[in-house]
Amino acid sequence: MIKSLPFIIVAFLGIPNVMPIYAQDPPAETYQPGYWQPVARFDIKRTVEVNIINKTDVPIEYDLTDLEAMNPQKLPPEATGNLKGFGSTANIVIYPLVNDTSEFNLRYQVKVDEENNIVNVSVVKDEPSFLGHRSINLQGTGAIYLY
Repeated sequence: MIKSLPFIIVAFLGIPNVMPIYAQDPPAETYQPGYWQPVARFDIKRTVEVNIINKTDVPIEYDLTDLEAMNPQKLPPEATGNLKGFGSTANIVIYPLVNDTSEFNLRYQVKVDEENNIVNVSVVKDEPSFLGHRSINLQGTGAIYLY
């Protein structure tokens, strides 16, 4: 009789309608503007290529910074260079081939062709007030950073 007492009490009093309460997650607010945010992302599950487009009026050079890097490649004004076969991570340096860089700095503009997984980097001249970009970092997470 004592074992069935809780059942009798619950049956007698009834079970009130209990509405489930779901956890309420606030929307993610993780983005904070700044250089520490990736400028773009690529798909790490596919082969990635990088096109470097020289939109300046001076020749530039670019190269990978790993130990097995190719020799620096020259890129005349308005020309496009291509890097591929480096895996999913790379540090790429780009610099102008001029004696006096005090008149301008380079700025990189990155757009990813998601269909073909191609990172297009347009290199443009910027005012001396902008500190300038020197390298592009493609990380194994798919994030692209400019330094």
